[in-house]
Amino acid sequence: MLFFDMRAILIFLGVCWFPIYSKGQSQTFFSGVFPEVSLTRKLSNENRINFKIENQFILFDNRVGEIKEAQFTHYRTDLMAFHDWRINSTNSMAIGVFYRFQEGADAKRIIQQYALIQRLRNLRLSHRFRTDQTFTKQEKIEVRFRYRLSFELPLNGMTLDPGEHYLMISNEPIFSLQNKEFELENRLVFGMGKLYSNGQKLEWSMDYRTDGFIQNDLRTRLWFKIGYFQSF
Repeated sequence: MLFFDMRAILIFLGVCWFPIYSKGQSQTFFSGVFPEVSLTRKLSNENRINFKIENQFILFDNRVGEIKEAQFTHYRTDLMAFHDWRINSTNSMAIGVFYRFQEGADAKRIIQQYALIQRLRNLRLSHRFRTDQTFTKQEKIEVRFRYRLSFELPLNGMTLDPGEHYLMISNEPIFSLQNKEFELENRLVFGMGKLYSNGQKLEWSMDYRTDGFIQNDLRTRLWFKIGYFQSF
């Protein structure tokens, strides 16, 4: 198994967390709620099929101008399906399809994934490598490479048991190329979850996303997420 120095991991998270601002950049900010539901079906050969739906609703948007009343605007809905092949107890590969419903920007995506899980005492580390290709009408294909490092820490004892809570934090830099233009996005998530049974959990988190670093069009989004996960 690969060995990752803990100090290097913490330094990596710190670097990715720190935003990179440039003078003269226009800054867009909006925030809202982000409910999601994920259902995973285990197959007889230990492979899995996963279905997921995500919704984003905007509560605040500085692009609107002066805000005179509360907002609640549907931003987008994403549907995803994955087939996951288990290599061994800690490694897996997956391929997925994705469809986005967004006004004027519906999109389709193909996703390839490799995941690795490690355990350091009571800390669970997950490494997820993804490539994807996004197809949007009247736009050039967008190709991305993503790496997500996530931590999960039980709040009671060394292992996570049903009825117990856990802390989670993840960071994911995303490198994209579209129409010969390179861009960088970063996603930082911090939250808490509760395991209700061996296959059912609920998570609450804050998801801070920043992009537009390279093309001089900085955009930040802060999402308040609640997610329900069921495996059966």
